Amino acid sequence: MNYNEQTDAFYIELSSLIKRFTSEFDLNMSTIIGVLEEKKHDLIDSGTILFDLDDESMLDDEDELLDL
Repeated sequence: MNYNEQTDAFYIELSSLIKRFTSEFDLNMSTIIGVLEEKKHDLIDSGTILFDLDDESMLDDEDELLDL
């Protein structure tokens, strides 16, 4: 399975899990979103995440916007 297929599989499984929990439990979307947000922060805090800039020209665009 390539990277895109793995990403799709994760997305599909996560969607299925959310659908199952909303149908089997009395959780509303606000609660589910809150839990996902908390988990996101846990993942970010658990290690170093390095972000690669795809296009350095994006920096130039941001600098121009800040000069306004």
